[in-house]
Amino acid sequence: MNASTGHRMKVFHMLKGLSTLNLPDPYFAGTAGFVGSTIQELHRDMCAFELPAVVPESVRRSHDAIRHAYIYAYFSYDLLTMAASQTFPCLELALRERIGHQFAGRVHKNGRPRPAMLDELLKSAKQQKLISSEIDYLSHMRNMFMHGSDTVLNPPMFLTTFEIVTDIIRELYPDQQP
Repeated sequence: MNASTGHRMKVFHMLKGLSTLNLPDPYFAGTAGFVGSTIQELHRDMCAFELPAVVPESVRRSHDAIRHAYIYAYFSYDLLTMAASQTFPCLELALRERIGHQFAGRVHKNGRPRPAMLDELLKSAKQQKLISSEIDYLSHMRNMFMHGSDTVLNPPMFLTTFEIVTDIIRELYPDQQP
């Protein structure tokens, strides 16, 4: 019951029941929203986003968690939005691991450390020619997810951004094989 209007409110339960946890989300089953995808197709999508062995373990773990969330979105579509929102902290982590030391010693007026933010890290990496990827819209996308959004993603929308982010990480940590 809505206290201000006195009308009954329809309650939607987002948490799947135990007996339906292993069933595809209606979006992926093709019964709602858009044409369905199989879990095999989602897994194949993520196999294209391997990182070089030289990428720090912390970045690889974060990147793999995003890939897993994308695949498991097959069972709960909301995980696709979660995967998208974690893409930018993963990129920021990769940039901090690679060039964060260049910003060491910076402090706020109150004396607290002031690390570089994503936009500054991207611009610095670009200026140093560590990356050649297009970066102009990434900070906007990051802000959209980090400050709340009701955007409903579909896999192609997620994959476009994730591919750019993965390419930047690959550029930051080129595989040094002979």
